Amino acid sequence: MAVSAISFKKLLKKTDDIYEAVLVSSKRARQILQDRVVKQMINDNEELVDDEGIFAEPVVREHIDYDKEEKVTSIALNEFLDGKIDWKKSDESIDQ
Repeated sequence: MAVSAISFKKLLKKTDDIYEAVLVSSKRARQILQDRVVKQMINDNEELVDDEGIFAEPVVREHIDYDKEEKVTSIALNEFLDGKIDWKKSDESIDQ
């Protein structure tokens, strides 16, 4: 999968703070990754039970080639740039 650079100008159109863009995108990437893991676990568990509710022998699944899957960071960043992610700034300030 080809890697392409993203212009800072595109990110700054969505927010004035580049760190905010990174934070929002990284949180979304974690959500996407968690969804993938949960779906994989559900699929694995469904294959262990047969029609009668008895545990069957595990089905050997093909290895998922994650190199060919779209990266979660790319998905999250594209969602951020397309305006598909809603977030709000916290009013809390960090006391030092």
